[in-house]
Amino acid sequence: MVKGKKGLYLEAWKFSIYISLPIIASVYHSNPETQKYWADYWRFITYPENPNTNVKQKIQELAKQKEEQQEQHVAYQQQLQALQKSAERSAKYGAAAIGGGAEPSTDEEPKSSWLRRLGGWFSRSSSHTKE
Repeated sequence: MVKGKKGLYLEAWKFSIYISLPIIASVYHSNPETQKYWADYWRFITYPENPNTNVKQKIQELAKQKEEQQEQHVAYQQQLQALQKSAERSAKYGAAAIGGGAEPSTDEEPKSSWLRRLGGWFSRSSSHTKE
């Protein structure tokens, strides 16, 4: 803290700012024209576009749009599930075709890499060597 007259002047300056700033803000924002300007600027109050607008009909249209969006979302989820199932089936039969069989066999242990499935190369692991 600054001592002496300079410190006193600094404290007086800070005190005047602390007191005057809220007072000035209160006076400025208590003006009705200023309040209307800021309410319009930030759109605190939204009125219907036209007094002849049928609010009930507009609400029904919005509800209908929301329902259509929900139906589209459900259809999209069903499509995703169908695609996922077909991808799993494709991966299952694709792995069997690469391994040499026409259908996937559940007896065999899954091979660990695509390179081993193609030619049986690098078959150092005990699961692929037959003795």
